[in-house]
Amino acid sequence: MKKLFGSTAFVLIVAILAGTLAGYGIKLLDGDAVIVARETLMSLKKATGQVIFFMVPLLIFACVTPSITRLSSNVTSLLVFTMVLAYLSSIGAAFFSMSVSRFFVPLFHFGSQAEVIPLPKEPLVNLSFPTMDTMSALLLALLVGLGVVWTKYRAAAVMLEKLQEMILLLVRKILLPLLPVFVGSNFALLAYTGQITNMGVFLPVVAMIVVCQLVWIVFMYVVASVYTGSNGWHVLKYYPKAYFTALGSMSSAATLPFAIECIEKSPIVKKETYDFTLPLFCNIHLCGSVIAEIALVTTTYYTLNGSLPSMLNLAVFSVVACVIAIGSPGVPGGLNVACSTIVGSIILGGENPETFIGIMTAIYTVQDGFGTACNVTTDGALTLICDKKVAKIESGDIVQ
Repeated sequence: MKKLFGSTAFVLIVAILAGTLAGYGIKLLDGDAVIVARETLMSLKKATGQVIFFMVPLLIFACVTPSITRLSSNVTSLLVFTMVLAYLSSIGAAFFSMSVSRFFVPLFHFGSQAEVIPLPKEPLVNLSFPTMDTMSALLLALLVGLGVVWTKYRAAAVMLEKLQEMILLLVRKILLPLLPVFVGSNFALLAYTGQITNMGVFLPVVAMIVVCQLVWIVFMYVVASVYTGSNGWHVLKYYPKAYFTALGSMSSAATLPFAIECIEKSPIVKKETYDFTLPLFCNIHLCGSVIAEIALVTTTYYTLNGSLPSMLNLAVFSVVACVIAIGSPGVPGGLNVACSTIVGSIILGGENPETFIGIMTAIYTVQDGFGTACNVTTDGALTLICDKKVAKIESGDIVQ
């Protein structure tokens, strides 16, 4: 029992519940008390988020670079395989979501949304400092790692191993304790603004999205089990902590430390594989987010027009969205923001997309955690598949 209450997953669930209750509690306050409470929450979210998102690129660099030096000449083949695998998973998820949405969305009845309380653009206390985005950190890691391999600079490889140990220690001591505060304040603000309340209006479609995401998780682990001949359950059973972290943080990048911590407990995946693949997947594999995006495009179009969008247009949108997903910002709502640039041209035929995007964003923001949790959890299945690829390369079955 003590182990359960002290677990990270339990702490995160408590943070989500406490934050939600605190958000609703702020609405009961009067006058300046509301402003003080709101600004405190915004400042907590901003400050903890800044520290977390500053450390994540360091973690990506510290994990990917040493893993490249361990993989040596095998890294090029594995990199191509990993990127193709991530895209195939995302595009498969997109067409799965499109099929389910076109069948179920016309069966749902959507009411009107309540007004959302706007938040100030910036908190009163604003901790802000430059950070490297995750794709830049990933590219830097790949270049440095390849440079060490090609020059056979053994001293640099040893130094990178020590750097990894140092960064992982900083993550455990600083990043992980801050995450429940970030998650709790995030949910408090969602509850205060009314976005969680509005979830009830579109609850049927949100439920449909979550079910699709859970089905996709199971499907990918079944595929991984069949492909590798191993039992994918020996990876999936360690992922609840990462799932709940992603649910609260709404960021694959912020969840990366927990994902690594979870998969390292699995006896069937090698360290050199997941150190390389997980930081890569957190940037390029957004299958759960794509499921939500396609479902919400269908839902919003049906809500505004009383009909379903063209299947051809939606298929084209799906293909392009999965390309955009590669490198979408590792922050809440990243894919939705990136895809908003193509909604008007592909789905609406050049019409003004402001109202369309406004409705989509409102629903997407509330359910984003479930999509991120699907992304992160499914990364484990893809890593298991990549581990089999590494074994084939090392055995000489694949010619470089």
